[in-house]
Amino acid sequence: MNRRRALWGIALFTGSGLVLGGSTWFARYKTPDLDYLSAHKPLLAALAETMLPATDTPGAIDAGVPDFILKSLLENAAPTTQNRFIDGMKAIDARSTDQYNKRYTECSRMQQDAVMRTFEADALPRSGFLGKIENRVQKKVLGEPFFTLLKNYTCLGYYTSMVGATQGIAYSLVPGRFAGCIAMTAGQKSWATK
Repeated sequence: MNRRRALWGIALFTGSGLVLGGSTWFARYKTPDLDYLSAHKPLLAALAETMLPATDTPGAIDAGVPDFILKSLLENAAPTTQNRFIDGMKAIDARSTDQYNKRYTECSRMQQDAVMRTFEADALPRSGFLGKIENRVQKKVLGEPFFTLLKNYTCLGYYTSMVGATQGIAYSLVPGRFAGCIAMTAGQKSWATK
């Protein structure tokens, strides 16, 4: 009797693992809903602006980052990355609806920051020996988390744009001469040219 129960438990455990693995595989490798990205461009703009808001320098929207992210995802990203990004956008909207009963684009700046911080905390690497193993497995099997993808696309789009390279960071079109080591002043921006 105990053997039958044990075999039944093993079969049930294995079957549930296959079902969960299959659903994860399907979610990752299904055909991406690229129309969702185009239809939710205001959400994409709000996410990019949360990452790099306009202060004394132009923000992500001023630099055209939402268009850059959209074009990069539609034309250059793998289907797994597209699916992960779309699922992340849906999760952001669901989290803001759960917390504030509003869509992410309707939330205030502070509410958007709070929602984004929860996704940032989820994307932080785990510490310790087992945490390092978990991080490697997650990155290898699941890929980068949504927050990391959003941050990478936003920074790349911003700092390669004309606005970001000339106004967001220090830029000198004609530096004059080569100086290998220049002392930085307090509050000075990073250099766009090296």
